[in-house]
This record gives sequence, C-alpha cells and structure tokens, in this order.
Amino acid sequence: MLDRLTQKIGQEGLSGWHLITQEMVDRYAALSGDGEGEWIHLDPERAAREANYGGTIVPGFFQVSHLIRLTGEAMRTLLPFDANHALNYGFDRLRFVRPMPVGARFRARVRILEAMPKPGESFLLKEAVLLELEDGTVTLAAEWLVFLGPRALAA
Repeated sequence: MLDRLTQKIGQEGLSGWHLITQEMVDRYAALSGDGEGEWIHLDPERAAREANYGGTIVPGFFQVSHLIRLTGEAMRTLLPFDANHALNYGFDRLRFVRPMPVGARFRARVRILEAMPKPGESFLLKEAVLLELEDGTVTLAAEWLVFLGPRALAA
C-alpha cells in the first residue's frame, strides 16, 4: 500500500464546483453561533454598502466544514478510498487567505504531499488543500492530515 501512496505524491486532484448561498450561511450561523450578529456574514444590504466585497462573505469555519465533501471528491480522482477507514487527523496549517463572497462558485484543489507509515499497516497522509474561486483566487489554504487505516484503500 505504501508504494501506491508514494506514487501519488505530488499529484493533484480537483473537486467539482460548489457554492454557498445566503440561506446556508444564515442556517450555519444559527446552528454554530459562528457569524451570529455579524452583518458582514448575515446582512447582504449592509455588507454591500459598507464592505468592499460586494455583499456578505462566508465565515471561515463554514468553508472548513466544506473540506470534507470537496476534498473527498478531489482525492477520489487520485486514489479510491473507503471513507469509513479514513479519519480526520487535524491540520498542520490552516489559513484564511481571502474572503469568499456568498454565492461564489468554488472548488477544492488537493495535492498529496507525504505518506507516513504507521503501525498496523496504516498511514498518515499529508495533503495540501486549497479552496479556490472560479477566477483562481484562493480563499483557504491548509495542510491537512488524514489517517488511513489498513482497509482504507480499495484493492
């Protein structure tokens, strides 16, 4: 399995295009408290008037929550895996580089950086992850660690 992983180091995968609507941001704020009371996320008219982004922007941690789906899509273009045996191990680096306007289309760009063997035929995979808008603007940059159990990779 290590050979299969090391062959993929440096390769890049892309997710499909997605977007986050104002209704989604409103629901996220109500559920999480993130952005609650912040007009930059919840008041499109005021944000259009007072901010330089043309309207509301997506909270950073709401972008992070989309990494699961988008990174999974992108990784499956490189390496089929069973998500039941692939566990979130955390981030070595996470940066919110530019604001993401609500309603803008975005995708994940994922590059495999490293595959580190772990006990029990498991591996720790380090991925470079970017969320990018259609014009190429990066809104989020991360180094994400994913633990792959011995049954994570399809035969």
